[in-house]
Amino acid sequence: MTLHCVFPILSRLIVVVRPYSSELRTERARENRALVLATATAMFCEDGWVATTMSGVATRAGLTRPTVYRQFDNKLDLLDACIVAALRRDEGVPVRDGADYQTMGEGSRPRRIRAAASWLRDAHLRSAVIQHVLDEAAVTDDDAATLRDEREQTRWNEVRFALSLILGRPADDETVDSMWMLSSRTLWLRLVRERGWSPDRWEEWFVVHTTATLDRLDGA
Repeated sequence: MTLHCVFPILSRLIVVVRPYSSELRTERARENRALVLATATAMFCEDGWVATTMSGVATRAGLTRPTVYRQFDNKLDLLDACIVAALRRDEGVPVRDGADYQTMGEGSRPRRIRAAASWLRDAHLRSAVIQHVLDEAAVTDDDAATLRDEREQTRWNEVRFALSLILGRPADDETVDSMWMLSSRTLWLRLVRERGWSPDRWEEWFVVHTTATLDRLDGA
């Protein structure tokens, strides 16, 4: 005698198999990553490289250490991700494709320089402090020093590209070097954080010195 004979209702049941979906887990991981990045960025900027720990980030974020380590291999990996997040205002749009970035190649040269100053000011407001943490780490950590050097080379390349938009032609290395120094987070932090300049004042200063640098390039 089968169960269907004893319990006829079983023959009318429809067995629903709920397929396992990773969507919820993926979304949870995305949320955890964003939380860890926000928490770590705040801690790095407030407490510095040495005082910030993976355990501390996990505790402040309300997560377990394994959850944090599933996202990031170590503290330097976490710091690098914080820097990338700060630099990329919109993760869906590459930096060079942003509307405000593209304005560096539109209109007269004064307008292009002004666009560059405005874009860089916003970038420094978002990322100068967290990038400075990497400068601190590079003093005592060889891997951090290597990463810092790689990022500075990338920044040099980005300055060269931005200058090609402003000038409408490639810039020579000496001009790129000059603008690489002028646009650095080190000068921004010296003037804004240490000397108390407002971002507006820094922007005007940058426009004046960029204009002078590029005018000399033209022999004006």
